[in-house]
Amino acid sequence: MKLKRGDCVKQGINPKAVYDFVKRCEAEDLGINTFMLIKDGVVVAEGYHSPYTNEGKHVMYSLSKSITAIALGYAVDEGRVSLEDSVCKYFGEYDRRGRNEKITVRHLVTMTAGKMIGMASDRKDRDWIKIFFDAPFFFKPGKHFLYTNDNFYVLSAIISKVYGQTLVDFLYPRLFEPLGIDKPDWEVDKFGYAAGGWGLYLSTEDLSKIMLCYSQYGKWEGKQVIPEEWVRESSAYQVPTNKKGQIDVTKGYGYGFWRLSRENSYRAYGLHGQMGYVFEDKNTVLAMTCGISKDMYMSDAINEMCKTLWDEPDKSYSGKLKELLSSLGDMDDLPKTIRNRKLELDYNQKALMTRSSSFASMLPATMSTVMHHNVGRIDRFILSLDSDNNYYMAWKEGDYVNKVKLGMENRYEATPVNLAGIRMTAYTKAAWTQEKELTVLVRIGETCCVRRLVFDFTNKNHIIIKNDSYPDLPQLAAHYVNFSGIILPKSLERLLEKHIAPAVLLLGEPDFKIK
Repeated sequence: MKLKRGDCVKQGINPKAVYDFVKRCEAEDLGINTFMLIKDGVVVAEGYHSPYTNEGKHVMYSLSKSITAIALGYAVDEGRVSLEDSVCKYFGEYDRRGRNEKITVRHLVTMTAGKMIGMASDRKDRDWIKIFFDAPFFFKPGKHFLYTNDNFYVLSAIISKVYGQTLVDFLYPRLFEPLGIDKPDWEVDKFGYAAGGWGLYLSTEDLSKIMLCYSQYGKWEGKQVIPEEWVRESSAYQVPTNKKGQIDVTKGYGYGFWRLSRENSYRAYGLHGQMGYVFEDKNTVLAMTCGISKDMYMSDAINEMCKTLWDEPDKSYSGKLKELLSSLGDMDDLPKTIRNRKLELDYNQKALMTRSSSFASMLPATMSTVMHHNVGRIDRFILSLDSDNNYYMAWKEGDYVNKVKLGMENRYEATPVNLAGIRMTAYTKAAWTQEKELTVLVRIGETCCVRRLVFDFTNKNHIIIKNDSYPDLPQLAAHYVNFSGIILPKSLERLLEKHIAPAVLLLGEPDFKIK
């Protein structure tokens, strides 16, 4: 059930506006992995950077909240859950003193429960419901908007407890199957409750279908798939949000959806630019996955595109747009250099034993810290050659050993891997960027980050594997500060970028030191 494909001009979309938008995103390095633009139910423009595709599953981060909110809509419509229910109705055993009695389902879905719970805490084998109930109050329930991921985890747990199903199984016959979406993966806790506020994996086409259904007030091919009243309520302004910060997080929040600075529009949003936009008065949907935390600049680019997107189409740009979209190509470039056969043979199948932290994972730190299963603590790397001189890298991480083929011709090689118990795809390439330095790039296709490893063989008695990722921790820190509504003076921003963030990077993503 793929979406219909069509042409900008025929659907009343100005191809020049889309062309200028894509060119700007490329020039300003706004990190688009994939995108789809839909008008009147027809895809009029789509593009992606290899190794990503519009059909490949991609982490949604906090956009998962919008899908959890849809699940709540079904439970409310079916009379099994009420917005005015106390959380203690479902998990009263966690609150014998009645401290949380005043928190309602409405408070959870509007982010007004008043609790703040850190995402970076170790969750393996811990009771996440207990974490929520034991957390201190920052505000009284209902008083202020306070962005807390665990609000939506508790919603997920409530729905699963009421229906006796995982959130995915609950949503499959109601949402995913009618839209032609395969059962997706969703990270779960030790009870099998989906994370709710994060951890869902959808393709760009999947996301586009859901946002298109929302834009049609819950209808899909003439059938009411999502309750219409819930679509209207959840996408409408329900509570005020931050007064400062990136403009499109200051215009109010519905039930899992953000109202926007552009009138008659809202979005589902996740970290690093996972986005689904609905332009209500234009019957238009934009779905994107990205890999960079430049939300303010991306919002500016989208708002600029919207100024002329529905103008009289400039037909002269139809061909230019198609050519541009087909030429996006690979995201990461490595030089084609002569291979160091001597070092490849010297270290062939030798275990490079490491000392690493729990953050040292092939998964980006924004994922590995919230996974239910242990990741990180990589304790060895093995580089190896086969009889055809293909080059491979293996590593042991947590309970799993993965071996991937390295694309030595500046082309990504795809290999199935298992990280934290989730089946993923590693796209890897490598090059000898200096005589004794091997650079390896690893993109886990379901994530939005690239892991860069530089094997430095300069001193054979002191081999170092330099480790970083992109987007990196300094970018992530800047994103959180902006997202939370804190406006930093330029001097403090520079201090954060040049000194504080690099120090945090050394702790959060340290280099691997070979024993």
